[in-house]
Amino acid sequence: MSSPVLIEVQPADTIETAAAKITLQPEVLFLLLGSFDAALAAQVRSVCARAVVPVALTANALLIDMIPGPIPVGGSSQGVAVPIGQAAQEMDQSPSLLGILGSGAAVPDANHTHLVRLPTEWSDPLKSGLLLVAELAKRGAADPRPIVVLLFGGNDADQTTVLRCARHSWPILAVQGAGGLGDTLIAATTPPADGTPAPVIDDPDLREIIDTGTICPLSLSGNVDDLKRVLLTPIQPPGDILENAWSRFDDLDLAANEKQKQFRNMQIWILSLGVAATLLAVLISGHSLPAGFAAWLYGLPFAPSLHVPQILHIFLILVPITISILASFNSRFRQGNKWILLRAAAESIKREIFRYRTRSGIYSETQCTQASAQSKLATKIKDITSNLMQSEVNKSSLPRRAGKDPARLKFLQPDEYVVERVKDQASYFVSKTGNLYGRLRLLQIWILVVGGAGTFLAAINFGVWVALTTALATAFTTKLEIDQVESSLVQYNIALTSMRNIESWWKALSPWEKTRRKNIDLLVDQAEATLERETAGWVQQMQSELDKLTEKQTATDQASGSSSRR
Repeated sequence: MSSPVLIEVQPADTIETAAAKITLQPEVLFLLLGSFDAALAAQVRSVCARAVVPVALTANALLIDMIPGPIPVGGSSQGVAVPIGQAAQEMDQSPSLLGILGSGAAVPDANHTHLVRLPTEWSDPLKSGLLLVAELAKRGAADPRPIVVLLFGGNDADQTTVLRCARHSWPILAVQGAGGLGDTLIAATTPPADGTPAPVIDDPDLREIIDTGTICPLSLSGNVDDLKRVLLTPIQPPGDILENAWSRFDDLDLAANEKQKQFRNMQIWILSLGVAATLLAVLISGHSLPAGFAAWLYGLPFAPSLHVPQILHIFLILVPITISILASFNSRFRQGNKWILLRAAAESIKREIFRYRTRSGIYSETQCTQASAQSKLATKIKDITSNLMQSEVNKSSLPRRAGKDPARLKFLQPDEYVVERVKDQASYFVSKTGNLYGRLRLLQIWILVVGGAGTFLAAINFGVWVALTTALATAFTTKLEIDQVESSLVQYNIALTSMRNIESWWKALSPWEKTRRKNIDLLVDQAEATLERETAGWVQQMQSELDKLTEKQTATDQASGSSSRR
């Protein structure tokens, strides 16, 4: 067994230069803290051998323990340095184990692979050691590497260390059953089973740890699966499940856009042909035209044996038949309904993606002790897509969208979430409200214009042309109803105001408040709930309007069919 590499930090060194002397390149850092009753040594070593060391090897983690003084041998309690080192040496392959020695601390057993001795001139070895850990997490990486605190028991001296770790926002995995500070924290953060209020914590430092820290229990007697799941939750990268989730969203998003385009094109054709049918009916009654224009129009032969009245009559028969075919096609394939269902499913997946990327709500470390965040996201996607396939969407094919955006495949910090989600959605709502208001104003102007034109035509004894202006006004009004312009404009403005209020609330928080898990969860929950309400309201209104439209087109189809037979 080789001796550990001893790194002497000089008084003139800075934290950065001291960290540069450590050549290790881990992906994750596990900070080991605490002390426990010597009678639990075998159980602690078992947890380390069954879970901590294998996870460290899998994740390429560096195990770090703080050694402020001599490691006790025998006695009533001992630190975690000895059992973690023993567990590491029992493995065929051992992870790197770094000990940070305070001034006057004795060199521990040779189970450590690296030792860093801090100089006596550094008056606060605890602070210096934690700053060194934080610098190791940043050195040579675009994003800081995850740091996870493993607390085995712990005494009053460890409480100060844990408090400083909580201020760094490092998740704390407290070993349940090891006694001491760890069990105290678990008891304080676990709601009483009988529903009574949790006891008041008088110790201000302990209160701060509970308020600011992310504390997850790690059972001393837990099985291997549960132990590894809890250890992996705060350090796992987004993984393939996030790429899969984005792929499913992209497919549904593309399919929804295609169905929307097909539905709207179909409605434009139906409305246009309806106006054309009215125009043909007016034209075929020759007395409705000015005398000179009618003589010119009806005197132009378009075929050797056909004249304009005959051609108009043929088109007057064909147009209602075409409308009937289009209405039947729309009723049979229901592209509008499929568009709504696909859009709702796509937005549901997107909401879960952003909750997962911010690790909030059910995807937070504290709520992933029984199931991993990855498995929860997979379950949510399965539920959303399975429900979608129980609808009429299962009678159509879904296109595939190729391509991958690496920027989407990472976890988000709160400020990044505000930019990528809150501000992005607010910009979308600004664009949509501007577009909808312009469309509403334009169509309303046309409705007023054709209404006025109808009144004018009636006044100059061209009453038969009023039918055409009425048809145009009806087409414009129907277009407004189909697109739900007014109601969508109202909902988008409400959602826009809510998103801006959420952004203002977040910006008003102090830097410390922005690190609080409850504030981060509240930010994500408010934003996603706002978007969920907007989508649900849109779906309900569009579904109601589509049902009315289907009834109207069916009635029109029947009426046009009977009129064409007559």
